[in-house]
Amino acid sequence: MKDINDLLSELLAKNGANIIISNPDDLAKLQKKGLKLDPPDSSTPEERLGKLFESRKKSSLEVIDSIPNLPDVPIPTVGFLYDEIRMCVLFGLNGAAISLSAVLVEYVLKQAIVRKKYANDYNADEWDRIEGIEFRQAIKEAGELGLLDDTSKKQFVDFKNEIRNPYLHYNIKKITKGVKADKVGKLDIETQKVEEVKLDTENDPILWPYAKRFVDKERLKSVLGFTCYAVGLLLVSDEKRE
Repeated sequence: MKDINDLLSELLAKNGANIIISNPDDLAKLQKKGLKLDPPDSSTPEERLGKLFESRKKSSLEVIDSIPNLPDVPIPTVGFLYDEIRMCVLFGLNGAAISLSAVLVEYVLKQAIVRKKYANDYNADEWDRIEGIEFRQAIKEAGELGLLDDTSKKQFVDFKNEIRNPYLHYNIKKITKGVKADKVGKLDIETQKVEEVKLDTENDPILWPYAKRFVDKERLKSVLGFTCYAVGLLLVSDEKRE
């Protein structure tokens, strides 16, 4: 029998992987067999932050140019929220970026409804009302006001059902539905035999967070694109578009 630490290191190197997934019971068994876990981090908060920012710098440089620019609109709340979304992307928080994008799309739609009725005049009663209605109702009102045609209305309904609702309610099973992993090495900790298996994440809570990271990264570009599209469609005047 090989030392369990050496065996796991060999498996990671062989498969080019950097993640080992285990349920709590198996982890306890591995520790009994001599698995060495990383010791507690004894570095100072400043040292830990330094390592964090340095590790994120390379990844941030790889994605910074791929973040689309928001259409120019004279509404500070829109720009401020998109800045938060951009910071999430730079720090690899793709799920948070998608959730905030859903918030921004809904806000933009409601902002457009108020502006359609009252132009640039602030109306406290209307804002109190609009902030209390559901996204579904806001889409309906926007259609009735001519802000959305049948095509764009369907786009917003699809966005609500496929992105906004699952992410803001954290329906992780729905978000990760259909994700499968091929050629996964499965280790029998008693025999040390390794077999290659396919994993379906749909009904495996242990795999959900790993699958979600993959989904978030794959979905981010289209979500940011739709967010910018919504801002341009609803808050940029026809004259500025031309």
